[in-house]
Order: sequence, then C-alpha cells, then structure tokens
Amino acid sequence: MTADEAVRIASAKANKLKRLGVSLLTLGLLLGILGVGAAKRASPASSGSPLVVHEWGTITTRHAPNGTPKGRLNRIGKSEVLPAFVHRYEPPPTKDDPEKSLTKSPLTPGRPDVTMRLETPVLYFYPPAGSASLPPFDVSVTFRGGIVNEFYPRGEASVEVDIDRVNAKIEAGQMQSWDGAVLNNYVVGGLRWSGVSLKEAVTIPQTSSHAWLAPRRVRSTGVVTPSGESERYLFYRGVAHLDALVQTELSAAEVRLRAPRRLHWLRAPSMTIANLWLVDIRPDGSAAFREYTQIGIAQDAPSRELRRIPLFAGKDYTTGSLGDLRRAMKQALVAAGLFEDEAEAMLETWKESYYRTPGLRIFYTVPDEWLSYFLPLRISIPHELKRVLVGRIDLVRR
Repeated sequence: MTADEAVRIASAKANKLKRLGVSLLTLGLLLGILGVGAAKRASPASSGSPLVVHEWGTITTRHAPNGTPKGRLNRIGKSEVLPAFVHRYEPPPTKDDPEKSLTKSPLTPGRPDVTMRLETPVLYFYPPAGSASLPPFDVSVTFRGGIVNEFYPRGEASVEVDIDRVNAKIEAGQMQSWDGAVLNNYVVGGLRWSGVSLKEAVTIPQTSSHAWLAPRRVRSTGVVTPSGESERYLFYRGVAHLDALVQTELSAAEVRLRAPRRLHWLRAPSMTIANLWLVDIRPDGSAAFREYTQIGIAQDAPSRELRRIPLFAGKDYTTGSLGDLRRAMKQALVAAGLFEDEAEAMLETWKESYYRTPGLRIFYTVPDEWLSYFLPLRISIPHELKRVLVGRIDLVRR
C-alpha cells in the first residue's frame, strides 16, 4: 500500500467514524495502526537508532578483451564534469606535474595507473521524526588504492601510505609523504567532514547539471557544514588503481567471469555478488541483457571461473530491453536496502552512461566485504548505515 492510498483510506474511515461520533483520539490511533507511509518515511530509524544513513554510488572499470584493466580513467567526457562549486583536491606531489595529475578532466591525458573511477557516492541522512536535534557529527571516508579528489560540501582531503595507521593519523592530523609516482594499494586517500549538522530547510547551490540535480530528488534531511555550505546530501568521488570485483575474458561467443586474482582483503570465508547483468546497447537504442543472481566468491579460490555468459543473438535485441533492465536494477537496489526514491535517483543520475551509451558492459552490486576494506566509512555518532554501490565494467571489443 502506498502512502497516498493509506492516507485516503484513513481519511475515508475517519469521516465514517466522525459520523458515528468517534473521537479524534480514535482517528489518531487508526492512523498509527495503518502505518501511514509518509510518517514511516520521515522516520526510517524505527528500530531505535538515532540516525539512518544511506549511500549509493558507482565504481567504474574498463577491460581489454583479454581482461587486462585499462588505465587513464581520470580522462572523462564533457557530460561527466561537475559544477564549478564542487571542491577539487590534487595531492601536493602531483599538483604541478601534468604527467602525475589525478584530476578528472576531458583535457587530461590520464594516468596509466588509474584503472578505477569512484563515481558519485552520495550520503543521505534521516534522523528520527520528533527527536531532539542531533549534535554536530563527523563523517570520514578512506579509499585504499586511490584518492578522493572531488567533494561537496567542503571537507578536508588527504593522502597517506600507511594503511595500518591511517585512521589514527587522520584523527591526529598527521601526514605521511607520498611522491605521487605510483598509485597502488599502499596509497590511501582520505576525506573528512567535521561538524556536520542536519537541517530540513537548507540553501543549496544553483546548477543546471542533471547529474547534480537528480540526487536531490530524495526526501532526505539537508546537511550543513561549518563552512556555511549546505546540500541535500554529502557527495564525493575519486580515482584509484584497483581491479574490478570480477575478472573478464571476452571472446567472439561469450564472456567468461572469474573471481579476483587477489583476495587477501576478504576476511570472511566467502562473499556473494547478489546481482549481475551483462548488457549490450546498440547505437540505434536497441539492447539486450541477461541477469544473474547469487554469484559466490570463496576466499580460497582466487581466479576461479564463476560463469560463462553467451553473447547475444540478433533476436535478443529489442527497444524495450532498456526499460526492463532499469526496472530490474531498481528492484535489486531497493532489495539491497535503498529507499525507492534513492534507487530512482541513482538510476536517473546514471541514465546517460548506463542506458544511452552504446557498448557492451557488466553491472554488478558491490558486496559489503569489498566496501569495508577498500572504502571504509565512519560516522562519529550512533547510526544505522546501508551502502549500495554498483560496479560497472565496460568491455572493449576487438
């Protein structure tokens, strides 16, 4: 039952009850029994947690036919450039050297060792309705193997190389030198927002950027930072030298999927990729896709073959396939824990590169085990956190 339907039913029953002389107190009890969606939506932290936080985003990689990750992914298209008010960070060792630059731009040649883009993670906040104002809190994220180089509102970005002590160093404000020559798993980027406050009515920057406007279509509580900047969400993105969660090998007949070569970061005996889609989009807008679920990866079986997916025949391509794919992905995102408007905002943000750009690609939901190791997120007050990221692999044909 939708929120609107619940309200209509409650209203109709209220009118009937009022004609029977039932008090407004009974009406209030009736609304509580129906569990009106609007009220539940305003207070998702119904289990007693003082704060609910949801995050979505994308990690993008590109593979040669033999599965070799391709670099220079910090060279982006014009449509991927963010509004001018977004803050940029270039580490000091790479700031004045075009060959080392990690900046995302259509003009940069790109670094060969940038094999992954961390794209558009946004964080939404939902305090319980009717609760006292939450005190200001801190949010920090670290990116093992990369740096966080674009964000809004203003935060404190850094780069270090000591994985074991990075969190302590961030807390202490200490920095460890890095010459910028090599981007690998020993490089750890950091971003910290200090003193974040939540406020329903906030002043947001003006923009015509579709990629920035789409995430605002979510009924979350606004965020304000001590710098005076505010938005409906916290935003960040970055670049890294990391592999996708699956290896690929593309032949004329099929795509072979294998587990990662290195699984030292997987602390549990196994993990599961809940959803994976192989998609091919033609220039005329027709498309074909196949969906797979519950793909298991075991810690003691690196490089194990996971699946062989046949490529598509001519009859598989239809003009309605992209609509079906979007519905399937939205259902998976909601099942993973996003609210419906959050899932819709994510897919709307990425509709150009997900559904309108011709090419063969794989989408998959990123397991929590990967996020916990490579992209740990910390919030300084008690909270419930749900993170839903989608991996995207663009497959380069021969």
